Amino acid sequence: MPIKHPLKAFTVIELLISMTLTGILVAFSFMGFNQLQKLFTDYNQQTSFISEMNQLNTALFHLTHKCSEVQKQDDKTLVFKSDSGSTRFILNEETILIQFTSHTDTFHFEPKNETFKFLTVSDQLPSKLIKQFDCDVFFKNQKFHVSFQKQYAAEPILKSTLELLPPDELN
Repeated sequence: MPIKHPLKAFTVIELLISMTLTGILVAFSFMGFNQLQKLFTDYNQQTSFISEMNQLNTALFHLTHKCSEVQKQDDKTLVFKSDSGSTRFILNEETILIQFTSHTDTFHFEPKNETFKFLTVSDQLPSKLIKQFDCDVFFKNQKFHVSFQKQYAAEPILKSTLELLPPDELN
């Protein structure tokens, strides 16, 4: 029996062209997905850095305002002294630590270029009290500044001066 109506179908060339175009679309969407995934990862890292930076700055702000004095213990350690105790601020190679009596906060920054400015009581008597601290931390080749300044009342300054005087001048 002869077929009265011819069958409608795609030619091989049409099928090859549609498969090629589909393959190109899939490749571009896969590259776009990878780029979107990389952007999302970078965004998460940046958000984490900003959050840690804000927590560090907030902690330093509260520590400097609640303590009576800040002293340098060694090259990489500061001690915030208050009536209720002391808190240590430690600058390690890859982290910054704030050690409270009950816990330790860890900040994943590499501190660079640390500078300490001491309170000067007079020209002859430099104090052991820290009045300013500065350091730099980096995030993807961007430099950020971590610092604090401590304003002292008269009592810690006087106490520091008396500790620096030789014993025969105290009487």
